[in-house]
Amino acid sequence: MRITGLLLGLTLSFTAAAATPVTVTQAASETLAVTESAVGTIEALYAPTVAAEVAARVVAVEVEEGEEVRKGQLLASLDPEDYRLAVSAARASLERIEALIHGQQLKVDRLLALRRKQSASQSALDEAESALKALRAERALARVRLAQAERRLSQTRILSPVEGRVSARMVSPGDYVKAGTPLFRLTGRRHLRARLPFPETLAGRLRPGQAMRLVTPQALEQAVETTVGSLRPEITPSNRAIEALVQFDNPDGWEPGASVTGTVTLEVHEGAVTVPEAALVRRPAGEVVYVIEGDSARQRLVHSGLRLRGKVEITAGLAAGETVAVDGAGFLTDGARVEVRSP
Repeated sequence: MRITGLLLGLTLSFTAAAATPVTVTQAASETLAVTESAVGTIEALYAPTVAAEVAARVVAVEVEEGEEVRKGQLLASLDPEDYRLAVSAARASLERIEALIHGQQLKVDRLLALRRKQSASQSALDEAESALKALRAERALARVRLAQAERRLSQTRILSPVEGRVSARMVSPGDYVKAGTPLFRLTGRRHLRARLPFPETLAGRLRPGQAMRLVTPQALEQAVETTVGSLRPEITPSNRAIEALVQFDNPDGWEPGASVTGTVTLEVHEGAVTVPEAALVRRPAGEVVYVIEGDSARQRLVHSGLRLRGKVEITAGLAAGETVAVDGAGFLTDGARVEVRSP
């Protein structure tokens, strides 16, 4: 009896020791996004150099470097006196022609009346009407000259073409400038562009319109959700990269010249069945997971897909919600007894 009891105790101890301790989890169903990140540079979409459009002396400069300006804000003033005189002369010329037209019209009207009474010749009437037509053509030309003179006068007021910041001032009061002389360099801050170099290995996967998330160290709490705008058609020889250009509106506080990290979504797998990478074991038959049924492990041959952030996608062989072994899965065999423990 003592021998029988001893043998029974040894058998129970061996059976208990044969149970492999494992942790378990349920296969999840989730959306997997394949992403790629790159660090690039923010630049202003509009960075115009404001130049003089007429020749004159600078009489006032209204802004300094680093100052924020609105679209249409006065930046500087040029001496307008010569252009005011040109407007006055053009207006006087137009008024003179208007007077001549009025007088010629009266003459035509009189000749028409006389012609009806056979008291004037047709040639005299034709000559008067031709003169009236010529005066009207001169009036049209005079109106164009007046508009040109008024435009040149308005160009003595240098206005900002964009909303942004004065990055350089290249003129001072008293300077004489010619048409085309650079006066200010502006950097637009409302509309920005990110220039992002991605590895050339993405040449066939990166496309305009893909979702893009931008973050910058200047404002880590702000992220911009946008899309890839365009791709440079050639790979940059210096770094063998594809350059993606992404346009976006400044959310507030983003500065041209700062660095930016762009994360592009290359593909999305909806309803993917996933398990932790530790749950996938390679065996001679292929990749397997161990499905826990009661206190036993059942080997299941599966096919894997994406591997992201410690998870692996199971494309075939496993359904969402099934319980699989994680820690300790590598020590299991088909039908092995398990002892489920807390992670």
